[in-house]
Amino acid sequence: MPTTREALETTIALEKQSMSLYALMAKIFAADARLRDFWFAMARDEARHVGALDLVSTVLEIDGKLDAPSPISLEDSTILKLRAMLERFHREAVPELKIQRALAMALEVEETEIEDLVAELLKAVQAPDEYERCLRLLIHDLGELGFMIERHCADVGLLRRCDALCNRHAETLRVQAAGGR
Repeated sequence: MPTTREALETTIALEKQSMSLYALMAKIFAADARLRDFWFAMARDEARHVGALDLVSTVLEIDGKLDAPSPISLEDSTILKLRAMLERFHREAVPELKIQRALAMALEVEETEIEDLVAELLKAVQAPDEYERCLRLLIHDLGELGFMIERHCADVGLLRRCDALCNRHAETLRVQAAGGR
């Protein structure tokens, strides 16, 4: 079983890869201000996750709890799959990339376990404010992603997937806010 330090370091690295991908998309679509701003906002929200996890790591280090067994499971196959997907998407992110493919890639990233890992780590280490903030940002991002999919894609299935993911996280937030932790 990994330590909390290892879980945090792994999750932070994955979040940084997502942030980097979204920053790259902002550069690729820089000619369209709305798209550039959308991608930059997605990158900024990933950066906030990194910051929240770094803060939790610092607090746990001060409390002497960072090297305790991790409160979440990190399956090697899951982490390898996530890294491979992000690396593949980075290779695909070339200037000729079509917006439809970029949006599909973003949805695939958001559908992965990365966001769940962040949320579970924040929840497990008793950071309820950061956990709720993480969920709110995620729901906001998914709403924006859905809007961009609707505006730039003719793929109804992609929009349905995005809406379903947004609704799932909104329900989690609703239960959290109602005290169902």
